Amino acid sequence: MGEISFNEIKIHCSSLGKLLTNPKSKADIEQNNLSATAKTHLIEVYAKELYDFRKELNNKYIAKGNEVEQDGIDTLSLQLRYPMEKNEEIFSNDFFVGTPDVITQNMVFDVKSSYDWITFLSNIPSELDPMYVAQVNGYLDLLGYDTGYIAYVLLDTPESIRNKEKFYLLSSMDVISEESPAFVKAWEEKEKNMIFSHHPIEERILLFEVKKDQELLEKVKQKVVKARQFLKEFYNTHQNFNKSSLQNILQTIK
Repeated sequence: MGEISFNEIKIHCSSLGKLLTNPKSKADIEQNNLSATAKTHLIEVYAKELYDFRKELNNKYIAKGNEVEQDGIDTLSLQLRYPMEKNEEIFSNDFFVGTPDVITQNMVFDVKSSYDWITFLSNIPSELDPMYVAQVNGYLDLLGYDTGYIAYVLLDTPESIRNKEKFYLLSSMDVISEESPAFVKAWEEKEKNMIFSHHPIEERILLFEVKKDQELLEKVKQKVVKARQFLKEFYNTHQNFNKSSLQNILQTIK
C-alpha cells in the first residue's frame, strides 16, 4: 500500500471519539495532536488496511448487542409509533464512513442494547458518552442532518447467551446435575437478571438527543488529517524498521 492511499483513509463514525480523546501533555492538546488512545486505534486501522486483520471483540455484552439489534429497532419503532427499518447503506464523505442504524427523512438513530438493569440505568444520571456524541455527529455530517438520537434499549438476553451462562454456572458449582436443588435455585436467581420483558417497555428505553456540533466536526476532521499523517509515518517506519540493524549485523557478525 502506498502513501496515496493513506491520504484517502476515512475513519468510521464509531471510532471518531477515539480520535478526539485528549493527549496527556498541554502542548499536545494545544496543537490538537493525537492521543495515545487515538494512535492505538490507528494501528488497528493500519493492520486492517494492509493485512485485512480485524481485532476480535467477543464478549457477552457485544454478543447480546449483535443478536438483539433488529429487536431493538423494532422495539423503538413500536414505542415511537413510526415505521423503522435497519439501514444497510454505507455512507461516506472525504473524512468519515459509517452505517447509521436507522435513517428517517430528517433524523438518524443509533440503537444501543444494554446488558442488564445496571448498565441501562447507569446512563440516566450522566451525560451521553462523548464517544457516542462523536459517532452520531459523524452520521449527521454524512447525511446533512441536524438531529440524531442514541436509543438505549433493554431487551431480554437471547437464549443462546443464557444457555452459555447456565453452562458456566453449572461448571462452577459442586453439583451432580442441573436438577440439583442448589443449582436450580442459583440459576433461577441468575436468569431473572437476564429477562426484562415483563416490565413496561417505557421503562426500558432511554433517548438521548444529539444536535450537530459544527465545532466538534471541524476538530475531528483536523484529527483525521493528522491520522493520515500518522499512518504515513508509521508505514515508513514499519517498512524501514530493520534496515540499519541488518546493516550493522551483516557488517559485524562472524
